[in-house]
Amino acid sequence: MKTGRPTLALAALLLLANHGTLAATRAAAPNLTELFARLALRGPAQVRFTEVKRLSVLTQPLRLEGRLEFRPPGYLAKHVETPAEEHYLIEGGQVTVSKPAERQHLQLSLADYPPLEAFAESLRAPLAGDLDALRRHWRPSLGGSWKRWLLALTPLGPELAAVVRGVRLEGQEDRLTRMTLEETGGDTSTLDFRPDR
Repeated sequence: MKTGRPTLALAALLLLANHGTLAATRAAAPNLTELFARLALRGPAQVRFTEVKRLSVLTQPLRLEGRLEFRPPGYLAKHVETPAEEHYLIEGGQVTVSKPAERQHLQLSLADYPPLEAFAESLRAPLAGDLDALRRHWRPSLGGSWKRWLLALTPLGPELAAVVRGVRLEGQEDRLTRMTLEETGGDTSTLDFRPDR
């Protein structure tokens, strides 16, 4: 009987040690390859967003609300519902901008506007899990844990660096929760994402 107690105590210690190791593994800092692999597995996504723009030309922040839609590998649509209807569609190398109230409809090639292409990839590439596409325009730096990670993007080329100071993407596990764009002039735009119910 005496030998049973130490054996039980040892088994309990091993279980606790294993539990601690598993918990530490779950909370461990992700690396870029793991994060992008998990993001790629999510596939198509549709979320609600609230965007707050702080612009030097405005005395109050501008608040927009709408829906963001992504379909791998290259379809990204931003549908602004308030304060005015606007639609931004990026598919492959083309951008379409539509503002019904102003009767505007514009089509652009991303190749003609490198900063716009880089900005598009700052969101589209992570959603697609395409680290190579992201690295063509940005130097990524990842920190935090799986519970709350932060992906900071620094522009690579001088043309992009002239207009954008950086982009910050925040998330939990395999889900993007926030995107912040900071321009060189000090203007910022923050998008908060939540499930589309």
